[in-house]
Amino acid sequence: MDCETFDVLGRWEIDRGPQTLHYDFWWNLPRDYMVTSEWAFAAAIREWIVPEDLLSNKYGHRIHFWDLRPGATFRPIDLGANHQMALEVRPAHDPVREYGFLGVVVDTTNLEGSIWTWWREGGKFHIEKDGRRSRPNLRREDKLPPLLQGFGAVPPLVTDIDLSMDDKFLYVACWGTGEMRQYDVADPRKPKLAGSVRIGGIVNRTPHPNGKAYAGGPQMVEISRDGKRVY
Repeated sequence: MDCETFDVLGRWEIDRGPQTLHYDFWWNLPRDYMVTSEWAFAAAIREWIVPEDLLSNKYGHRIHFWDLRPGATFRPIDLGANHQMALEVRPAHDPVREYGFLGVVVDTTNLEGSIWTWWREGGKFHIEKDGRRSRPNLRREDKLPPLLQGFGAVPPLVTDIDLSMDDKFLYVACWGTGEMRQYDVADPRKPKLAGSVRIGGIVNRTPHPNGKAYAGGPQMVEISRDGKRVY
């Protein structure tokens, strides 16, 4: 778009390659690249989660790296079709640090949620799954919603992540189990669980501090610029 008139000048990308889905994006302007993630086609998003589509692995499961200068994609990296809904992209705020994190909602083989660390080395992008994954909680089937009764468990459902401005702490929202986790990511490839609090959840329903029932769970995380508060 024209920066003064906002007239549309044209499509940015020269070659989209296999990229057909989209969700989140972040860019590193000094290093001339952008990172994008995937959710689903519009029809699937309107229905929120379609169980048959989820179990058939029809949601997004790739991350894309774009070269901002020529407008062509570096390369897509496929996480594996079972890693459904690769949503939030959170690169380091310091542009010199060429790494970042990606949150994946659910693994359809075991209901785990996961955080992935990506980095660039030797001009190439790499990504790996963090070993400290969020595992499902086993529950009595009669307390579970119909979609989960066959599994006999509540998935964490990692719906959002956020990185503190100093790049030291990653906050992970587990909407399903009602848990907000804090990871020490000073070493981005060796995160350490630093703390957690319970907020709602599909089954546990941890109440609000005022004692009232709380439906849902932690989602859409924002961290204050001084790093002392999480909203």
